[in-house]
Amino acid sequence: MKVGFVLYHRALITGVSLAAEMLSSAASLRERKQQRDNPFDIKLIAPSLTSPKLTAGIKLQPDMTFEDEHIFDIVVLPPMWGNPISSLSHNPEIVSWLIRQYRHGAKLVATGTGVSWLAETGLLDNQVATTHWYFYEKFAARYPRVQLNRQASITAANGLFCTGSINSQSEMILYLIAENFGQKIANTIETHYGHEISKSAQQPFYQIGGQVQFDESIALAQDWMKRNLSQPMTAQSVAIQCGMPLRTFNRKFKEQIGQSPHQYLQKIRMETAQQLLRDFGMSVQDVAEQVGYKDAYHFSTRFQQQFSVTPSKYRKMVKAKIYNAE
Repeated sequence: MKVGFVLYHRALITGVSLAAEMLSSAASLRERKQQRDNPFDIKLIAPSLTSPKLTAGIKLQPDMTFEDEHIFDIVVLPPMWGNPISSLSHNPEIVSWLIRQYRHGAKLVATGTGVSWLAETGLLDNQVATTHWYFYEKFAARYPRVQLNRQASITAANGLFCTGSINSQSEMILYLIAENFGQKIANTIETHYGHEISKSAQQPFYQIGGQVQFDESIALAQDWMKRNLSQPMTAQSVAIQCGMPLRTFNRKFKEQIGQSPHQYLQKIRMETAQQLLRDFGMSVQDVAEQVGYKDAYHFSTRFQQQFSVTPSKYRKMVKAKIYNAE
């Protein structure tokens, strides 16, 4: 796999560093034969081999320029600080380079204001997209042919992936890791990097392919499920909250989220448990009850199945990372 990170004027380094670490860590977890037969490679691409003016005054050394004929499997476009228009005018050659990469089969992943680059190419015309919430109005005015989805934090349409923030970019990277390296490796990466990704404000993932219109009732269902995790819950009880017949609710939920209500409920229960174990001094029993499990043993078993580590060991591992960082 070949992954390229594009560097340009006022790009946020956090849009490069965390994603690169997650991807390279995932690649290193593959079997040795896979690593040997399918080497993983990350390149930084910029207008010249001199680092552009990035945020915080930090410089990153580009590996190549846009004149290079290198073709990537995934291209990542980080967000930009402030108004992106100045950056767009600084580097017009990026647009034609992105079109060439896409036509050769590369998946393009853009975050926040970095989505502007995809819009500039015309590839997003008549496609669903999202961007940083602060830029919604200017984006909609500049790119009227793009179907801006203001509810979803991640959209995907025909190999074009848009995320609204660094957190949602990390969720997108986890999705790509699962798709390319398998769910087991993705679970391991989520376990090790999950404490760096806040999911408390996460909005729905717009369906892969971008063909299903966003359904507000499903967003309300997700919100109700998150706010009532400690309570007994079934698909029927959630459907009642949405005022929807069970069969219709199950069908719409699966179409919109890509998971059944039960699968989604288990996912957010485990994610919330991670957060509670990481950020609060609660016992495993208390965490279990907070996420809807009356039996701590049952909770621990499900947690270990999901993340290949017990809740107690997960807490120790995360705390050790924090203390080492300090």
